[in-house]
Parts: sequence; structure tokens; C-alpha cells
Amino acid sequence: MANLQNIRRRIKSVKNIQKITNAMDMIARSRFNAAREALLSNLPYVEKTREIMRRVMTQMRGQEYEHPFVKTRAELIADQEHSDGKFLFIVIASDKGLAGSFASNVFKSAHDTIEYDGTEESSSTDDDDENFHKKNFDALKNVKPMRAAPKQGRQYKATGGMAKASAHGGAVSSGANVSVAREYNDAAYIDGIELITVGRKATTHFRQRGYNIIRSYHGISERPQYKFAKEIADLVIERFNSGEIIDVTLIYTKFKSAISCVPDDVTLLPIVTDDYAKAAATLKEEYIYEPDVVTILNDFLPRRLATRIYGAMLHSAASELSSRMNAMSNATDNAQELVGRLNLFYNKVRQAGITNEINEIVGGANALE
Repeated sequence: MANLQNIRRRIKSVKNIQKITNAMDMIARSRFNAAREALLSNLPYVEKTREIMRRVMTQMRGQEYEHPFVKTRAELIADQEHSDGKFLFIVIASDKGLAGSFASNVFKSAHDTIEYDGTEESSSTDDDDENFHKKNFDALKNVKPMRAAPKQGRQYKATGGMAKASAHGGAVSSGANVSVAREYNDAAYIDGIELITVGRKATTHFRQRGYNIIRSYHGISERPQYKFAKEIADLVIERFNSGEIIDVTLIYTKFKSAISCVPDDVTLLPIVTDDYAKAAATLKEEYIYEPDVVTILNDFLPRRLATRIYGAMLHSAASELSSRMNAMSNATDNAQELVGRLNLFYNKVRQAGITNEINEIVGGANALE
């Protein structure tokens, strides 16, 4: 028969855990409301930059404008077949756990995207935000019209190698632990792929699997800041202009509602003009750009890129907090149910003990007669 003291100890332990999960649920709810408001307030600006981008790209289609960030699909395929540049993936996850399957879903999506073989269309493009500007997040839809990557899939240049250099030390910058680590000690990394990670979970996950992380941001997954999105955008533009990278993909979790969050991947660079054919048919007005479209794009594109990355951070923050809120709420409910079952079991054991004692007393009395 179970020991009553052990059962009481277990009930007390479960109640303590229930208090912790309930507190974490309340904290997550509070932060979730703030994250959702930040995401909502950012949507009008995202929508306006998307509209400007569509108009500029529509103007460039069919005209003899050249820009290093803008290519046709044929040029993109040729570049990825013959260039020595690498593929860069920006992965946004979480700093902490206890958020259900939030992090694992992001990592699964990231591996599916990195290992993409061209058999299905898995990436969104810069023109996929048509339904972003909604007041009710339950109405947000995941629009995926066209993939910017070539149909034959990504072709990486090497099978791997051993990194020999030591990791650079991390530095704290305005509340975020930003570490630059081009190569990790004794870790085989896949040549041809580079990663920028946001969140400790993402950094740990991909470092253990030998990926070459060129920069990681910690401590900002729940409370994103625009300046870090701009830092990432500036780094991406610098490496893209130098030819070190030829393709940039953003992987994050898109927030749809408090109970629905889905991993998503977006091709940031290069911008493929073919993907704006649908937009060209819907935009009737024609604008005159001074001094020219390329100059406008040079000034506007870094802002658009930073806005997209910051928007993805906000989506990820709201998704992480809603996942943690749901996970902790379920844990609290499960703890309450477990306490009820343990109390019932405790009472049954106690009743059985009392019954046995009564039987022993009655048996002893009968023996004395």
C-alpha cells in the first residue's frame, strides 16, 4: 500500500509547480498583449512600404533598369548555378523554453527550407503581405503565391569542412547579447550556408548541428527592437553587395491568432521581378520617379528590408508568448487535475488504512472473547 507521507509530498510538489505555471501564464498573458499591440501598430507602416515596393518593382518590369538586388528568374537561376556566393538564412526563434512546440516547429521549418530540393514551393516572396493589414488577427491569412528560388532547388558548393578558428566573444549591446561567431571550435560547418540567429534556442540548435552562424542576437526575442533589425539588414546588404551571399531567406513564425501560429519562410533577396506580374496587372496608376527608379530603390530598399525583419521579429514575439501562454495554461489545468486525482487516491489509501485498523481491532476483540 502506498505511503501516505509520499502521497502528501507529491501533492505538495504538484501544487508548487501549479503555482509556478500559473504565474508564468499570467506573465505571458501580460507580455502577449503588449506584443500584439506592437505588431498591430507596425502593420500600417508595413502595408505602406509593401505598396511602395510593388509600385517601384512594377515600374522596373519591362524597362532597362539594373539593380544588384533585382533580377529576373532566369538571371537568378544562372547566378545560383555559377556564383560562388553563399546562401544566408535568418532564423528567428526564442530565448527561453516552456513555449510548447514553438521552437521545434521553427527548426523543422528551417531545416525543410535549407534542405529544399525544388520539389515544392515553400518560400513566400516580398509581395505576399496583401492580407497583413487587418484589425482582427483571426482574419489574417497565410498567402503564398509564388516562390522566388529556382525550381531545381538550392545547390550548395561544398559538402562540409572543419572549422579551426575560435569563436569570437559575445558583446552586450543595448540590452541584447549580440555575439559574432564566424566559426565555432571543433564544429564541422556546411560550406555554402550561413546563418543569422535571433534567440538562444536557435543559436544552440544550429551550432550543435555544425552550421556556420555569422551573428546571433540574444535577449530580444520577446521584446524586439528596430535597431537590431536594421543591424541585420545592413549586414545582409553589405554581404550581398560584396558577392559573399547570393540568396537571403527569412524564417520565422507568423502570428495569426492567439491559438494559431504557423512557421513561414520569406525570400528577402534577390528581388525577382517575375513575382510582381500580378501586381502590375492590378496597379493602374503610373508614377514618375525623380531622379530615377534605381536611386529611389537604393534609398528605400534598406528600410524595406529592415521593416520586414522587424515585422518578422514582432510576429515571432507574439507567437512565442501566445504559445507559452497556452502551454502554461494547459500545464496549470493538468496540475489541477493531477492534484484532484492524487487527493482521491490519498483518501482511498487513508480509508483503506482506517478499515484495516478497525478490522484488526475487531479481530483482536473477537480473539479475547
